[in-house]
Amino acid sequence: MWKKLIKQVKSVFGTLKQLNRLHKYSRDIIHGSLQFTAVLYLFAAVIYIAAPYAGDYILCVSYYTAALKVAPAIFAGGIVAALVCDLVLRKNNPDDKPSEHDKKD
Repeated sequence: MWKKLIKQVKSVFGTLKQLNRLHKYSRDIIHGSLQFTAVLYLFAAVIYIAAPYAGDYILCVSYYTAALKVAPAIFAGGIVAALVCDLVLRKNNPDDKPSEHDKKD
């Protein structure tokens, strides 16, 4: 049982170490989506605390639940966008010289 758990933890750490090999722009996308997710969770916490003192309690609770539902989707979208961006940016090798057709005047 413990060996299986240790193997899973090692695989998670291996995956996290591979994130350092992403293109810089892809890492920036992940960083930005993580920041936006944290801001949404913070917004939800503030709204949840302030809801009893607001004029419309139901509206505040709906904002709270919407922020909690949207935050993981924003993070997942950022991860997908970063991985697609990494694939596109690494498609062309930087050592390749552009052909005459690709050069612009």
